[in-house]
This record gives sequence, structure tokens and C-alpha cells, in this order.
Amino acid sequence: MLNSDCQSIPKRVRHLSFVSASASRNDFSSLLSDLRRVRTILFSINDENTSESFFTSCISKSQFLRVLDLDDSTIEVLPREIGNLKHMRYLDLSRYCQIKKLPNSICELQSLQTLILRGCLKLEELPKDIRYLVSLRMFVVTTKQKSLQESGIACLSSLRSLIISHCWNLEYLFEHIGQLSGLRSLILVDCPSLISLPSAVKCLSSSETLILIDCKSLNLNLNIEMEGEGSHHDRDNTRTHLQKLFVSGLKQLLDLPQWLLQGSTKTLQFLGIEDCPNFMALQGSLKDLEALETLLISACRKLSSLPEDIHHLTTLKTLSIKECPALWERCKPLTGEDWSKIARIPRIMLDDEMTKSSDN
Repeated sequence: MLNSDCQSIPKRVRHLSFVSASASRNDFSSLLSDLRRVRTILFSINDENTSESFFTSCISKSQFLRVLDLDDSTIEVLPREIGNLKHMRYLDLSRYCQIKKLPNSICELQSLQTLILRGCLKLEELPKDIRYLVSLRMFVVTTKQKSLQESGIACLSSLRSLIISHCWNLEYLFEHIGQLSGLRSLILVDCPSLISLPSAVKCLSSSETLILIDCKSLNLNLNIEMEGEGSHHDRDNTRTHLQKLFVSGLKQLLDLPQWLLQGSTKTLQFLGIEDCPNFMALQGSLKDLEALETLLISACRKLSSLPEDIHHLTTLKTLSIKECPALWERCKPLTGEDWSKIARIPRIMLDDEMTKSSDN
């Protein structure tokens, strides 16, 4: 941990952290003369006086660097020399508040597995050659762009997790999202202008987690019924097989579209619906969810009853209902109209209070 009192960096050091603003302003040219053995650099300082030349010197002399964390940095320009870090695995530019453009040389990091651009609110566009990040497995994005159609993200064949957050102008993703055959997790957070998901999202057959939060303009009705599209076996293999589905803050959501659940009847374990003020119905096909263990419903005030066939969910272990007055009334122990449907569930939470089922 390097501060203003540091006199030398022992040769055995592999992981280096700058912990005070004064550390980056002092003359450390002698200390930084040989960083070839360093594998990790953390800039855990937030100081507008941190010089870009100091930062450039650090990465230029760290040719075997694996991890670079610039979370909440005030540096305005990321030097093009970053493309020389051929061994880089992890690059965190979270809340890199002043950055407007990333050097295209970042796309030369062929070993990069994690790239985090969360909270880069001034970032005008993604680097044009981002498709060449062939090893990228996790990508977290914040950008001012209206569309990611030409971004090249669909070419990231190694991608396992895609998180798109705080993209306030974003209206469209990218049509060829189905090419991300290995994508396991898709998370969209605070994208209020996003209108719809690309129809190919139904083809993410490796997808295990889908989380949609505070996308108030998002309409999930893709109108892409799959009947007639090849054999039953083919359709089943090209659908999502979700294990976790969580939606929150979707003002347009009236019910759960069939395409969300059709491929996940044997895999979905967690279903959460929160703060969807117009959500009115859990359709009867819920009974087909053979693996569902947890059902969470919160702040959906127009939802007034549970499906008649909810008792068919024999794997359901936890039911939580919060801030849903009409539904809460119907689920009251012993006296509620829907109590008989849910009484066998081991754990029932009503407004954060544990309610024992009649069997317990």
C-alpha cells in the first residue's frame, strides 16, 4: 500500500495500491522504475490533482499487469498505452466520471476477461473495435448512446455476463443478441428510455439469469410466439432456460409474457416481481414451473389474487408478499380467500412478517 511515506517497493510485491492523494503527487520516479513484477494496481484515491503523466508512467512500466482498478478516478483521459498491457485480465473503470471517449487501443487487450464501465455517465460511445475483445466474459456498460445496434457487442462470443446500467438515453439494444450463445446473465438497470428487447433475446439458450430493473418504458410483449417454428425439440433448445427472473420498476408490465417462461418450466427456481404498479395477473401457466422454489411479489398494488392453480407448484418453498394490500388480505392465515391455495408452503412472508403455514 503506497502512501507519501513509502521509500521503496520491495521486489516481492505483486499487488500495489495507492491509498492517499499525496502518494500520486510526490516524485516517485525512482519507485516506479521497475514495476515488471506487479500484477495488480489499485488507484483507491479520488483526487483531481492526480497527474495523467503519473498514471501513464505506472501502466507503461507494468508490462505484465493483470488487474487495473480505476474505480471513481478523476483522470480525464485514458492513455492509449493501455493497449500494451497484453496480459490484462480485469479492467475496472467504474464511475470514471470525466471520461468521454475510450482509446480504441483498449480493444487490443486480447486477454481481457472483465471490463467494467459502470457509471461512466459522460461516455459518448463504446470503442469501435470492441468486437475484438475475444476473451471478454463479463461486460458492464454505461454509455450516453441511444442505440447499441452497431456496437459490436454481439460479436463477443466468450461473453457470459452482460450488465447494462444507467444508460438514460438508450432506446435499443442490438438485434443479433442471439449470437451470444454462451451468455448466462443479462441484467438491465435504470435504462428509462429502453423501449423493447430484441426479439432474438428468446434464443439465449444458455441464459440462466434475467434481471430488469427501473426500465420504465420497457414493453416485454415481443409478439414472438414460437409455435410453428420447427419441431418441439428445436424450439426447446433455442429458448431461454432461466433459473432466476427478477423484474422491478417496469411501469408497462401488465402480466408476464409467455416467451419469458416457455423454455424455463423445468429450470426456473426464483421469480421476483417488484414495484410494477400496473401488474395485474400471474397467468395460469405458472403451474408448469416444475422447479420454482421462491416467489416474491412486492409493491404490485393492482395484483389482487393468486392463480387458482398455484397449489400445483409443489416445489415452492418460499412465498413473500409485500406492499400488495388486496393480495395480502386474500392471503391472511386461515381467513383469507387464497389461504387454502398456499397453506402447504413452508415459508410465507406477509409484509416481512413470517407466517407459519397450517402444516407447521
